Amino acid sequence: MTTQPEHRLLAVFAHPDDETIGAGGLLALAARAGVDVSVVTYTRGERGEVIPADLAHLADDPEQLARRREAELSAALAELGAHRHLFLDQVPALEGRRPARFRDSGMRWVRPGLAGPAEDAGPDAFSTLDVDVVAGLLAVVVRHVRPTAVLTEEPGGGYGHPDHVQAHRVTARAIEIAADPAEPLGGLAPWQVPTVLWTAQEESHLRAALAELADVLGHHAPLHAPDGTVLTVLDPGGELPSLAVPASELTASFDVRPVAEQVLAALRQHRTQVQAVAPIDGRRLVGYLGLSNAALVPVLDRVHLRPAPGSDATALAAVLAHDDGATPVPSSAPVAPAPVLSAPQAAPEDSASQAAPEGPAVAVPDGGAATATVPRRGVLARLVTSGGTVGVLVSLLAGLVMGALGTVVHRFTLEGLPVGIVLGLAGVLAAAVAARAIAGGGGLLLTALAVVGLTQAMAFLRPGGDVLVTDEAIGYVWLFGAPVACVLAAVLPARWFGDGTRGRRT
Repeated sequence: MTTQPEHRLLAVFAHPDDETIGAGGLLALAARAGVDVSVVTYTRGERGEVIPADLAHLADDPEQLARRREAELSAALAELGAHRHLFLDQVPALEGRRPARFRDSGMRWVRPGLAGPAEDAGPDAFSTLDVDVVAGLLAVVVRHVRPTAVLTEEPGGGYGHPDHVQAHRVTARAIEIAADPAEPLGGLAPWQVPTVLWTAQEESHLRAALAELADVLGHHAPLHAPDGTVLTVLDPGGELPSLAVPASELTASFDVRPVAEQVLAALRQHRTQVQAVAPIDGRRLVGYLGLSNAALVPVLDRVHLRPAPGSDATALAAVLAHDDGATPVPSSAPVAPAPVLSAPQAAPEDSASQAAPEGPAVAVPDGGAATATVPRRGVLARLVTSGGTVGVLVSLLAGLVMGALGTVVHRFTLEGLPVGIVLGLAGVLAAAVAARAIAGGGGLLLTALAVVGLTQAMAFLRPGGDVLVTDEAIGYVWLFGAPVACVLAAVLPARWFGDGTRGRRT
């Protein structure tokens, strides 16, 4: 018999990418701290704008775009460490009272940073559905997962998107229904959610981060969208989205830096919706991204807990505050025997090289919530994704070449000057910096391993009987100096490598 983990977070959002843009740092930190993380998405985002030119055809094919975004979401959740995911319309209940599929309502930009409803939303558009009907489905999920905390959109929907506003309304109502003993919901026991959280950013912190981002990018050439539009930073002194609130509405904040690479990697997976993702080693931000309205926004260095009125986030805050770097734990929530649904389809063939891997089949208990294990990617797969296969090969080759050359020439002197050791260490440093620029931290790690492995092998295997590294001071300087040069490349400011080219997925 299995037991539920002590802390369970259920994150509920309207479209694929909302979970990463709005709460990626919090989800990754929670998973890292051992919290069981589940994600529910209301729609597949089939009416979303498409940024990359090579995928522009998807904008005219909602079904293909939906499949593409399903794959992007699966890959993003794997990066964040989430344990399971469900599209709410997969819950087999209330047939005849709701559409078989909840569809993206669409939106239009009213002004930069503020969205409004589209004028042609269909009858199955999520924002037009009966709140109680949709909330009844989510209440089933709540009773099944029995979360200790639920995270969703704030009342204004972040930036006004009608589906985001509806997501807030539906989630709030579902929490009420799940706690009501008078609601049968397939025989599942009522569940009172202890903590309800809304997405949030601290207003003054966001303004300072926008100003910092504008200053940093002001020293580089302008970034452009695929259509040639210049990407610009939102005005730090202008109107902020509704998720930006005063510090008095927040109860705790946490450093995102331990999971920054995960968050940026997850953002890059949402390639149809996000562009120009790059890291920055800033005071108030760890990176930036571009949206479909050509606005550049910061990836903040902190996440905040904003409890809904009457809710208490103390328990979750304590878990995150005491995180000791534990790895994510798998869910052990009991799941009844169930029929099997098809896993989300892969992205279109013409974009297969960018598509996320398909997940396994989804098991749906009778009247319960669908659960699916999010696919995990190995270290090599992550390296290939971040730096490309060429980047991986170049990083390895650079480490091997510079390690070998340095070992051969490190004892060379010219008129008593240690020219060989200087050239050898400079070569290793150059190789490490180049690897980091080409393939990120993964490429740097490969170069360092190649350098250390080869220098040690040549020092102790002594090919041909020749002593390449002697038991003298110069030999020790080389053996220990080479890895130190790699470490030096690792501590260089990330902004030196964030010129808008590495990491862009446009």
